[in-house]
Amino acid sequence: MGTGGQKDNILIVEDERHMREILRMLLESEGYRVTGANDGGHGVELLEKEIFNLVITDIKMSGVDGFGVLKKALEVSPETVVIMMTAFGTMESALEAMKMGAYDYVHKPFKIDEIRLIVKKALEKQKMQRQISLLRQRASLEPDEHIVARSPVMKELLRMLPRVAESRANVLITGESGTGKDLMANAIHNLSPRKEADFVAINCAALPEGLLESELFGYMRGAFTGASQNKQGYFEVADKGTIFLDEIAEMSVQLQSKLLRVIETGVFRRLGSTTDITVDARIISATNKDLDAAVGNGSFREDLFYRLDAIPLRLPPLRERREDIPALIDHFLKKKNKDRHFDKKALDALVNHAWRGNIRELENVIERILLFSDGQVIRVEDIPAEITGDCPGVNALPAPGEGFSLETLLEDIEKDYILKSLARAGGKKTEAARLLGLTFRSFRHRLAKYGID
Repeated sequence: MGTGGQKDNILIVEDERHMREILRMLLESEGYRVTGANDGGHGVELLEKEIFNLVITDIKMSGVDGFGVLKKALEVSPETVVIMMTAFGTMESALEAMKMGAYDYVHKPFKIDEIRLIVKKALEKQKMQRQISLLRQRASLEPDEHIVARSPVMKELLRMLPRVAESRANVLITGESGTGKDLMANAIHNLSPRKEADFVAINCAALPEGLLESELFGYMRGAFTGASQNKQGYFEVADKGTIFLDEIAEMSVQLQSKLLRVIETGVFRRLGSTTDITVDARIISATNKDLDAAVGNGSFREDLFYRLDAIPLRLPPLRERREDIPALIDHFLKKKNKDRHFDKKALDALVNHAWRGNIRELENVIERILLFSDGQVIRVEDIPAEITGDCPGVNALPAPGEGFSLETLLEDIEKDYILKSLARAGGKKTEAARLLGLTFRSFRHRLAKYGID
């Protein structure tokens, strides 16, 4: 079975009818969806029209041979796994097939158990590669046990979470930027009956409309300029799992209509395809915008809003959950493996700050403090001026007036930070660039600009 319970789609390319039917019956009895092609040319046609998880192809065929099928399969869908078979195989052809990208190579006649095992292992490998890809995509999402809840409002949210997770209803998470909406979505999935299937996250604001549609629904080769291969969409990958649509308010009204159809029918088509695909994916969406206002001004569909808002969850900003700030700071210190702590005055300054960027801003500030301060105890003098508002660094800045140059002032501050990062990095330029969040090329340009060697 495929990811999330879908039947894996297998193509058999074999010009001997008897062999083709034996393989079809064997694989269908194992629960796979099987399509047969009576020669290489027919196999190539089918590969242009549909995505297959696995292809089993004979090598020696008239017209397009097995190598041609292998090349086409990997060209239109690099994730497809290909198994070669022949009664005329040689070690040279086996090595050539593997070199071209085949998963395995079998001789005819073969044992039933042999082909069954090879197919199973090939599909397991494909699934593992897909999961690795999704894990890389989710690398920025932290595990749900890192949701910090000391404040009453957060404790209440976490108390509700198991019930929300058990439901099949769609969830809409609202809250300011940096409040942890992606973390909450991940936690809901991990607590749900869908946790064994995939959690697929996509930021609707990060992609232009055309690209977002193709990523959501997939596409066939030639569907648009640059579509050089067939590609599964995120909805297809998330079947039986969860799809997280972050920044949903940024989705165009036209694409909202297509999303609404998927929610209502569970059916969609890849771009350039005429074949319907049925999915069962729970949708968790998130936004930092006021969707009620967006519905009112016509930028967001009302019917889609009510479909997404079946279970509304509001994540409070950090200034409404100040009790969580000390615990969050402890979490960030442990995350950085730092055995350090803040004195009371410094901690009070952090707790009382407005934190317009919320948890994300807090983490960034803690990282800066750790970078540019020394000693086990962190004092208020070590906290950036924009947090305390009364650090010596702020009051010492020259007042704007005649002879004042904002550009020169900013350059002095930048140069000071570069020197501190170099000192912290022991003079290693690549490490200093990383500490400042700069590319090495950009860092090197600044060194030259300020004459720092």
